[in-house]
Amino acid sequence: MDNKIRPLLKLTNSIYRCTQAYIDKKLEKFNLTIGTYPYLFVLNRNEGISQNEISRELNVDKAMSARTVKKLIELGYIRKEENEEDIRAYKLYITDKAKSIIPEITEILDDFANILVQGNDRETIETSLDFLESVLENGKRHRKKCCERMKSIE
Repeated sequence: MDNKIRPLLKLTNSIYRCTQAYIDKKLEKFNLTIGTYPYLFVLNRNEGISQNEISRELNVDKAMSARTVKKLIELGYIRKEENEEDIRAYKLYITDKAKSIIPEITEILDDFANILVQGNDRETIETSLDFLESVLENGKRHRKKCCERMKSIE
C-alpha cells in the first residue's frame, strides 16, 4: 500500500510548485507572492486581529508572520495600530490600497483553479476535494501530535 500512495506526495508538491509559479508571476505587479497575499485575505475578513492570530489562522510561524507583515506595511497594504488592551500586540488593518486589489487577486486565483480542474466533471472535482480535505486534516492532526511530543522532549 505504501508504494501506491507515495505518489500523492509527489503530486501535491508538483501541484503546489505549479501554483506557486503561476500565482507569483500574476501577483508580481502588486509586489506580492503566494506567501503574502493570504495575509490580505485574512485581514479583509478579520480586521483588527493581531499578528499572532494571523499566524494561527494561516498556520505559519510567528517569525514568518513578522517578516510578511513588515513587508506588507512597507508596501502600504496593511497598517498597524496600538492595541489599548494589550500593549505588547498591535491590531492590524487592511488599507484601501489592498482592498482595491483583492477582487483582482481573487480573479487570478479563480482563473488558476479553473485551469487546474479543466476537463474534470463536477463529481470528480467534489470527490477529489473531499479526499484532499481529509488528507489535510490527517496531516494537521499528526503534525500537532508530533509537535507536542517534541515540546515534551525539550
